[in-house]
Amino acid sequence: MKTRLTDMAIKKLSFPQTGQLTHWDETTPGFGVRCSAKSKSFVVMFGRNRRLKTIGRYPTISLADARKKAKVIISSTFSTSDEPTPISVPDAVEIYLEECEQRLRQRTFEEYRLYLKALPFTGLLSKLGRSEITSHIDGMNGRPATQNHAFTAIKVFLNWAAIKEFIGANPLQASKKPHRAISRDRVLDDSELTTLLQYTLENRTRFNDIVSLLVFTGQRRGEIAGLEWSDIDGEILSLPGSKTKNKRNHKIPLGPKAIGIIRTVEGNEKYLFGQPDCQTSFSGWSKSKARLDRETGLSDYTLHDLRRTFATVHAKIGTPIHVTEKLLNHVSGTISGVAAVYNRHSYMNEMCHAVSQYEEYLDNLINR
Repeated sequence: MKTRLTDMAIKKLSFPQTGQLTHWDETTPGFGVRCSAKSKSFVVMFGRNRRLKTIGRYPTISLADARKKAKVIISSTFSTSDEPTPISVPDAVEIYLEECEQRLRQRTFEEYRLYLKALPFTGLLSKLGRSEITSHIDGMNGRPATQNHAFTAIKVFLNWAAIKEFIGANPLQASKKPHRAISRDRVLDDSELTTLLQYTLENRTRFNDIVSLLVFTGQRRGEIAGLEWSDIDGEILSLPGSKTKNKRNHKIPLGPKAIGIIRTVEGNEKYLFGQPDCQTSFSGWSKSKARLDRETGLSDYTLHDLRRTFATVHAKIGTPIHVTEKLLNHVSGTISGVAAVYNRHSYMNEMCHAVSQYEEYLDNLINR
């Protein structure tokens, strides 16, 4: 967004409720003011890699002084120095999150923000070493998967920092995740599935409704939690490629149970499961999942395991595997290669039959 920056104009700039918004100066290309929820900072973008540097916070530094510094930085872009651009870890994190907020899936962005904001380093990013980072990750509480996720977020951030020339090289480049990833095979049996569904259907909350829809549809948790009203077309769930893992548009039929939940949820103007007083989707996974486990007595399962359970039940009731894969939006299974290129059949009728049989199976479980 371009604005003619003056002291009065900067004072009038509003703070966004979420994220950050940068107003670029019309008179000094590459110079601007980045507004976050609580502050305004002067920034400058320069160089072939379009690096972004924070100059200082307004009004701690004046507009005139910030503009002078920006011009100096821009004019020295073609310096032959091999030294990394000096920037603190918190400032680099802020710039990175601002850049990737729009291109990453919401769940991925929130996860990266969680781990990067927790970095306890305040000095220059270029001085951050491998041992400091690994010690921080080793000291984190939680499951091994949590440490692996934190490692990935930090490593991706440092790759970006190397491209921006904030650091000479990524200190984690040759490092592997702290823990070996183990493929899960957990499937809830009929008894567990009955306990879970009976509880979530009888105790309607945003989280419990999300869990119910995960069971009924087999979709990924981020896809369901981030549902917008525009994604529901009558009795069809229609997800654009921007919301799916494989970036492909995805349409599946909804059964009566799923439709009944959707028609009675209390969301906000945009999201089915958003808070009424803000325009964001659902948040608060950990506490809600812990509460659900306490109330139901179930344990040792993740929400993604419900997707595996969905596929397993469909196999049990005789749903053809290619139809199950269509419901799950899998593109590398039985219909792949040449068949995937030329077979454009939607399988909507077959999916409708499978969904009907599946909901009937679940209905018999929870009402027997």
